[in-house]
Amino acid sequence: MKRLDRLVSMTKALTASSRGVLHKVARIFRPAETGSVNELVKGQEAEETGQPPVPERYIIFSDTDNDLISVKNTLRFAGILNHENEFTGSMAGITIIHTGDLISKSSPDPSVVEYWETLRQDVSRHGGRAELIAGNHEQETWLRMKAGKKHGVAMSEMQKVNSFIETLDLFHVAGHILFMHGYPTVEFLQALLHYKEVTGRNLNRFNEDHYKKSLISIRAMKQYAYVRNGRKINHLQYDIKDAESYYRKNGRTIETLLAKLDIQIVVHGHKPQRSGLQADYEYSKWVPGVRVINNDTNVSRRGIGATVIRRTPSGSFETAFINSTDQTEAFSLTVRRTIGAPGGTITEDVATAS
Repeated sequence: MKRLDRLVSMTKALTASSRGVLHKVARIFRPAETGSVNELVKGQEAEETGQPPVPERYIIFSDTDNDLISVKNTLRFAGILNHENEFTGSMAGITIIHTGDLISKSSPDPSVVEYWETLRQDVSRHGGRAELIAGNHEQETWLRMKAGKKHGVAMSEMQKVNSFIETLDLFHVAGHILFMHGYPTVEFLQALLHYKEVTGRNLNRFNEDHYKKSLISIRAMKQYAYVRNGRKINHLQYDIKDAESYYRKNGRTIETLLAKLDIQIVVHGHKPQRSGLQADYEYSKWVPGVRVINNDTNVSRRGIGATVIRRTPSGSFETAFINSTDQTEAFSLTVRRTIGAPGGTITEDVATAS
């Protein structure tokens, strides 16, 4: 009797499997008359090979290091939040991006993680997007957890932090803009280009296909970590000690790789600017064809700071740099107009602010 039951069970499983295969074959050879099927295929192809709809406006944070006061100050200045820290209206067409170091590696704060998780959900509910990227503080926190080291925080809370870190991407590409934590290396860009040429997929799929799969071991993850004094020959991303020397030596190669990836702007953090100002057209002497923006303004000490970018209908980009040097109402209105937040309307003649 048991043998008969087992045989029946195996037959059912085989039948189900066969149906699945036949269903896939039928989908491949199905006539193209059905509109809903065509739309589905188009959607799948866009996801696999094309870029998703590119948001028109971005507000980019970097290296906030556990600080939320500066984040809220900046979002209020940009007209995204009101004085009660509630959204002032629709976020359609707006993406909030953080290029990493949301937490501090020396004292990761679970409440900060909770804030960013909630913000990500709230932005989505208001029609916008939030793209959060891993910085070296998140990576080092994850590596310490994986190695069994303690952070002085309850294990249950650190597990929540760890789970959050594992949701973060290594980078994000939107149209012609690359957002990431540190300086892109030659090895990393070569890997992206190889991925693009071999798979034809959206570059952002690299995060799921490779980076997040590396979060199984310390050794695997270090291929992408901004580790100091620990670079191995197989590492794709690492901490560049002297960025000026590195770009003087490799700038032309990096510019060529970025051009093949159709990247015109790179926005990153990781290297604090003592001036408290964004470094625009960084290392333009060695990468003249790429606009590199260093967005690490020591914002946690300055109380306010972010880069705002708007893609115009003509395809050009307008920027506004929020920092502690100009917190006037007039500049706030300029920022609101650039990002299209309530209280400001998008105009074609918004002046580039710096």
